[in-house]
Amino acid sequence: MASGLAACGGGTQSQPAPAAPASVERAEALPAPSAAPAPEAPPAGVPTACADPAATVCAPPGAFVERLCAKTRQDYALALFSKDTPFTRLYLRGKMDELVLDEEVLALRFRAPQKGGMVVGNGTGTYDVLRWDGTCSTGVEAEMISRTRPAQPKTATVRWHRIANRIQDALVASSDVVKKAHAKRGKECQGAMSGDVSASCEHADKVLAAAIVDYVRTHGALPEPDALQ
Repeated sequence: MASGLAACGGGTQSQPAPAAPASVERAEALPAPSAAPAPEAPPAGVPTACADPAATVCAPPGAFVERLCAKTRQDYALALFSKDTPFTRLYLRGKMDELVLDEEVLALRFRAPQKGGMVVGNGTGTYDVLRWDGTCSTGVEAEMISRTRPAQPKTATVRWHRIANRIQDALVASSDVVKKAHAKRGKECQGAMSGDVSASCEHADKVLAAAIVDYVRTHGALPEPDALQ
């Protein structure tokens, strides 16, 4: 009986191809994964241009700022405050925490007030800033900031012992004023860097810091700081 049914069929029929395994079908249906955006890389050295020329302030790139503010960076403060850098200088309208009236700082970031969010101060936003001593201050209210340079802007105290040796050497070699102030400090402080020092040592330290600030503002040609770690 089986052979007769085969003959009446008019020839053998082709068998359908076996279905692909479900796992294969699902794999083919999935779209190719898109590449994740590469994180912003910090500049290899001291940045020389505004991160966003159209922004409210001319500030260094965000990735650089994050690493800069991880700890005190005296060498980078001298480099960023150099007279040829384009970054926005700001001045304090009054005392705020460790910041003092007429202190010069450098703009690192402006945070505009969030719409519908918590209002800070008068709601005009806040700044993150760099001080001359290489420390960062965050959340400085915009109402405390002026862009008008006072007649005698103040600075946080530059710390000689936090400057790399090769940059110290360059300062002494490049400026007679710094050289004389450094020699005076050495005589008065007898190698002391901080702690219980004489009044004459404290004065000599301030004179040296002022000489460095003046040189950086007017000349600013110093070796590149070591790469940020």
